Amino acid sequence: MWRQASSSAIRRPAVRYRFRRRVPALAFALSAAVSLRPVSTMMEEAKKCPAYGCPILPQDVYYKEPVKAALTALRLKKRDDVSEEDLKDLESSGSSDTATLTLVGYKGGPLENQINQDRAFCVSPYIIGDKSSEDSQLLGVFDGHANLGERVSQYAVTELPKLLRSKLKEIDGGDESVMTALIETFVEIDKTAPAEISGGCTASVILQKGRKVYFANAGDSRSFLVVYRASSQKAEVVHITREDKPSLADEKERVERMGGQVYLPIRGTSRVLYVDPETGMQSGLAMSRSLGDWEAGKLGVIPDPLVEVIDIPSLVEAQMGCKASDPDGEIFVDAECDSDKDDVYIFAVSATDGMMDFATPEIVAETVAISLYDEDGPHLFTALEQLIYMAAQGWEQSKQGRYRDDIAVVVSQIRIPPTPAAQ
Repeated sequence: MWRQASSSAIRRPAVRYRFRRRVPALAFALSAAVSLRPVSTMMEEAKKCPAYGCPILPQDVYYKEPVKAALTALRLKKRDDVSEEDLKDLESSGSSDTATLTLVGYKGGPLENQINQDRAFCVSPYIIGDKSSEDSQLLGVFDGHANLGERVSQYAVTELPKLLRSKLKEIDGGDESVMTALIETFVEIDKTAPAEISGGCTASVILQKGRKVYFANAGDSRSFLVVYRASSQKAEVVHITREDKPSLADEKERVERMGGQVYLPIRGTSRVLYVDPETGMQSGLAMSRSLGDWEAGKLGVIPDPLVEVIDIPSLVEAQMGCKASDPDGEIFVDAECDSDKDDVYIFAVSATDGMMDFATPEIVAETVAISLYDEDGPHLFTALEQLIYMAAQGWEQSKQGRYRDDIAVVVSQIRIPPTPAAQ
């Protein structure tokens, strides 16, 4: 299943290859310290690698002082000039080809009371059996919402890799069985999550297993696959997950069939209406699939993800023109295709709506591609920091400093050509 991501009217930064030295001043006083205990606790837990591998986890770009200082220093350097010493305070969040970062939001009240409900991770390699495989990795994001939603997202990012591994170990590895394992994992996480009383989270996960890349998505976070061609120096979003919104015909039909009500405003996002058991007040969930949210679950909000699969060799052949179709739709392979000219790089991105509401997939793809492949490009961490601040500025302008959603993003390379092409 292939879809082209839509573009929007967000302008590109005036300087393409350089990070703007002065990030926008945010109206909600970013100089104050904010507690990020859930994320910090998560970082401590990650120091002991589980059986499935060692996850990288996001750190806050502004409120964690050593991280902020390290990121500030990186802005002045090209990617290839960055040393291990430059990354010592960032190594738990990635490297030059795999990285994740976050920024806590602002939802009103004292800054010290703000809680980051977003989670992100990448495990590469992702150890499914008894041995490590360089061709397997798992990454994704979980966007918590409602009261104690951070507990659900924390539970998901901790338990999902373990549960999925246990299922993948028992199957034959075919597409259908892998897709079933992903669906069952989401459903079981939903059933066992600490979702009392009203918390929940999105889940958008990418699993690379050998030549296949699987996408599993529930909610309005997004994951996408990007192809970069060294010859043209262009990045293209070739696959993106759907935002599960109540206004979609199939989602609205299910919600209403199960007794729910969908609110469709003239402006703004659609919502599934339900009564919050904690407050007794009517509330609205801005998605039709999620983990947790049990009260909304009684009214048609389900945890089952939409799962899709991409075959990497087929994608590469199509990109190089080695595989095409005739007027009758029959697929054929061009015998004259020169595999020595393989310049197809592929990377994956998962991000919460805190970023994607103010950054198109194309902007994210281009910014990341420059950091990964341009010889004069910045480090990947700098690219992610730039995207986070761009989204934060979007929130400030849209909400006049009264609200900013949490932001989290994770990126990982999927494929490098056998003989990397000159950039």
